Amino acid sequence: MDLRGLLTTHLKLRHLVIVLAIEEQGSLVRAAEELYLTQPALSRALGEAEKAVGCALFERTGRRMVPTPAGLAYLEHARAIVGHLGTLQRRVDELTDPNVGLVRLGAHVTGANLLIPRSIARFTAERPRVEVRLREAPPETLIQELGNGDLDLLVGRVTDHPSTSRLRLVPLYREDFRIVAAPSHPAHRLPNATLKDLVEYPWVVPLANTPLRDELEENFRNARLGSPARRVESSTPATVRTLVAESGFLALMPESMAVAEPGLKVVKLHLDGLAQQVGLMFHADRPIALSAQLLASTLQDVGAEIGRELQRTTSET
Repeated sequence: MDLRGLLTTHLKLRHLVIVLAIEEQGSLVRAAEELYLTQPALSRALGEAEKAVGCALFERTGRRMVPTPAGLAYLEHARAIVGHLGTLQRRVDELTDPNVGLVRLGAHVTGANLLIPRSIARFTAERPRVEVRLREAPPETLIQELGNGDLDLLVGRVTDHPSTSRLRLVPLYREDFRIVAAPSHPAHRLPNATLKDLVEYPWVVPLANTPLRDELEENFRNARLGSPARRVESSTPATVRTLVAESGFLALMPESMAVAEPGLKVVKLHLDGLAQQVGLMFHADRPIALSAQLLASTLQDVGAEIGRELQRTTSET
C-alpha cells in the first residue's frame, strides 16, 4: 500500500460523501438540501472530486444527475469506504463501553419466523443495552445494503448465486419446503395425494424468476403438468397465510414455518428439490463490530437447535 502517496492525494472523505448524496438524491439541489450545503458549494466540491480522479462522475439527463461509468466505479468504492468507517466508529465505541452497541441485521422471510425472534430474544436478554435493528426486504436489496455497509450481517437462503459470490456464507440448517393448506381443505382427505390431484386448486406461488418458483415449476413439468391455472404470485408471509387459511389456496412454506402456524396443515406430499439452506451472510472484506459478532454466534447456536428440531419432526412424520 502506497501510504506516502495517499498523503498527497486530493481525494477527500467529503468528496465520497458528496458523490454518494448526489447519486442518492438524483440532483444537486436535493443533495445540497440533504447535506445542509449551498448548491454552489456542492458544485465546487463535485468539481474537486472529479478533478481528483481525472474524469467526470456524473452527466445531466434532464433534471437528473446520472453516474458515468467512472462514476459507478467511484460509487461502489465510496460505499465500501464509508461503510468501513461506520463500522470502525462502532468498534471503537464498543471497546470504550463493551455493554453498549448497535447491530443492523437483515432478514429475508426464510429465516424470520423462528430463527430471528428466538435469537434476538436470547441476545437482548444477555446484552440489554445493545440495540438490534432488523431490516426485512427482498434478498437482492439486502445484499446490496450489506455491500454498502448499511447492514452488518444477513440471514436468509444461502444459494450458489452470482449475487452472493463476494459474500462469506455460513450455513446454519437445512429445511424442506412443504405444501400447506387450511385444515379443512379437501387435499388432506386424499389418501395418496399427487400434483395431478392438487393442480386444479388455487395456489399462491413464489415470485417468477426466483429459485423456489423455478423448482416448483420443474416439479409440475416432471409430472407432465402445466402450472396451476388459478394462481397468485406473492412472497409476503401475511398474504400467503391469509389466502391459505381463509380462501382455499395451497402454498409452499418452509417446514419450520408450516408446523408453527395453527391455522395451517401440511399436505402429505413431498416434492423433489424444494429445500433451502438457511444461513448467515457477511461482507467478505469488512470486519464487524463485537456486538454483531456476538449476535452471529447466537444465531449459530439457535440455528443448530432448530436444525435438530426439524430432524426430529422429519423422523416423526
